[in-house]
Amino acid sequence: MKTHLISGFILMLLSTFPVASAFANEIKKSDRLAPALTKIAKTKIDEKSEAEVLLRKTRVVLDEKGFSRAVSYVAVHINSDEAARDYSQISVSFNSFYEDIALDFANVRTTDGKIHSVQPDATQIQSPSDENFYHDQKELLFSLPNVRKGSVIEFQYTYTDIKKIMPDAWFDSFGFHWWEDRAAGQGSRADKVALSELEIILPESLPFYFNDASRYGVKLKKSSKKNQQIYFWQVKNLAEVKLQEYMQRDHSYAAYVRAGTVKDWQPVAVWADNLISPHLKIDDKMNQLKDEINKTTKTPEQKVKAVYSAMQDKIRYVFAHVGRGGYEPHDAAEVLKNGYGDCKDQTVFAVTLLRALGIEANPALIATRSRGVPDMTIPAVTFDHMIVHIPAQNGLAELWMDTTGDANLYPGFSVAIEDQPALVVNQETNGIQFLPALPAKEHNVNFRLVFDKISGKNAQASFDIQFSGMYEQRLRSMWQYTPDREKYFRDFLKNLYSSADIIELQALNADSLWEGFHIKGKFLFSNVWGGEKEPIEYGFNITQLTSLFADLRSLDKPENRKQRFVLSPGYSIHSTIIFKSPSPHYQLQVKTQGQNNENSFYTLQQSGKDLKGQYQIEQQLELKPVDLSIQDYPAYYQQIQQLLDTQNWSVSYTYNTGQAAMAAVKQSGKSETDQLIAIIRLHIKNGQYADALKVAEDVVVKSPSSGEAYYLLGLAQGYNNLLDESDKSFHKAEFLGYDI
Repeated sequence: MKTHLISGFILMLLSTFPVASAFANEIKKSDRLAPALTKIAKTKIDEKSEAEVLLRKTRVVLDEKGFSRAVSYVAVHINSDEAARDYSQISVSFNSFYEDIALDFANVRTTDGKIHSVQPDATQIQSPSDENFYHDQKELLFSLPNVRKGSVIEFQYTYTDIKKIMPDAWFDSFGFHWWEDRAAGQGSRADKVALSELEIILPESLPFYFNDASRYGVKLKKSSKKNQQIYFWQVKNLAEVKLQEYMQRDHSYAAYVRAGTVKDWQPVAVWADNLISPHLKIDDKMNQLKDEINKTTKTPEQKVKAVYSAMQDKIRYVFAHVGRGGYEPHDAAEVLKNGYGDCKDQTVFAVTLLRALGIEANPALIATRSRGVPDMTIPAVTFDHMIVHIPAQNGLAELWMDTTGDANLYPGFSVAIEDQPALVVNQETNGIQFLPALPAKEHNVNFRLVFDKISGKNAQASFDIQFSGMYEQRLRSMWQYTPDREKYFRDFLKNLYSSADIIELQALNADSLWEGFHIKGKFLFSNVWGGEKEPIEYGFNITQLTSLFADLRSLDKPENRKQRFVLSPGYSIHSTIIFKSPSPHYQLQVKTQGQNNENSFYTLQQSGKDLKGQYQIEQQLELKPVDLSIQDYPAYYQQIQQLLDTQNWSVSYTYNTGQAAMAAVKQSGKSETDQLIAIIRLHIKNGQYADALKVAEDVVVKSPSSGEAYYLLGLAQGYNNLLDESDKSFHKAEFLGYDI
């Protein structure tokens, strides 16, 4: 699937410029760019490949004003049934406001050598299926006939610019693979490529900048002819690109050329500023809002928070990228009047209000994580989001504030924009900034579980889960937008203990701008205790939490890893688990305990302590952000497997007969001496001779005339191998009249 750089943007902040294209009246089919299909089909293929791109060829011609016509040709040998399904329907994205597209031809050469052309009714222009998103993005969609294993397909299409994004500027990005959508929406594929070529022709009067693609084996040839610059890139035998989880966010996994006529970022920032600044208009209603904020706030921080709150209260976030090419913001006053706006509208409103309050603030264009990290060495409009940048100033540290979404935690800074490129929009900006990368401890799950009630054969445990960072953002959003949210969260949390029922569930701060979202509730464990005097067993493993919040069990095996492994951001999980004794007459036994582990990739600290009637476990896991080569990945995988195999905490409480009997003695109502004598006998019966000796020594001091006390002292001394002392105590007992 070929997608122009100006296609697929959520936001580009573009405007229309009344500049005529030399191609404006030439929106028609182009001549064939490649040799005959019968010749291309003779290309030697790799029989092990499911499909192979035999030729990928693009020619781009620019006129003096920077308008372009781009012709692209693709031929693919189909070598499997799966590839036949995927390549039976082709879609090509384009932006209908800025460019037009024509399908020049599409053919299939079947195994019998016959050529079948696409039918007219099998070709159409469609809008994307997202009915909640209004934009100028469209797709050229066509279905190919008789695609089977052994077929060779070919197609050619032409893009023609009809309007400019930026005046006097052109930019685009070209991949040397062909990215094809898999059937049934199962992602994309980029098969092996036998030959890929890109040619860009432009007037010598235009400046031209591009990245170095030589690291992919791409060869560049430069030439000139009739006042035209000609750049020709060629690469052979490109390997298939396997998309995997935890890939690098930059686009280095596939060969590409990013090119343009803009040397640095200042012209882009100036263009965006000239587009946005006229809309930073304040009216009487906004002045009234400003005055209300000034009355109720004193510090700069309070004013910024008040603007964030006003945005949430008064401006509803909507997808509304239509009208003037879909990308020019509305006036700030109009946004307030309408009560809704998209990200650029909300940013314009917030910046206008902040400046009116004396706070320096600017719009900032962001390339979100959904776009990866584009190559920012060649300036281009590659942004899909806009937020507010507040530089450090008196009373304020630097702040990136994202006002989109409903009731997000202040300042709205999310993992979607973390560590992503940003262009601050003002006349002085001359470079790209990267948004902050938060440490692992700020993407945190804090889990507290207390087994606080044991009744009959059942046990109950109260839980409280607090979140920060990406966990707070995602789970707050799930609570806000999931239709049957209680069922969803009950099913989600039940994975901690599959045998337990969740009998209470409560979400807190789901709509708070200032307090993080967290969840409270209770588990019911049925038939886990045999009843009075029976033991009770408890257990917990940190992997119960990683299964919910870390997805570590789905990692590729080292032999299957084809891409760099990148974990970004890192994250942390903390747990406090408290196991309760059924009664004071139970004795604790820690059967197994979790082990600590510290390595280059994560740290796991675990500890436990007896709190008299309950046992408390503390666990702290921190997974560090990593960027690993394929060669370094096996060591990471091995350490993660050790984490997944970490030993359980296993704790039991067993009934202590002696302890219970001792408690009964203390509650018997006998005199103190009689109670102590009974306790001595109980210690001796239970084999607790040292305890018996200690109590007996105290008794003879308190009751020196008790022959029984001296007799028991003699017994305790004998059991403790104090034989001489034992004889003396027995004689004393007889002297006092005790019948031994």
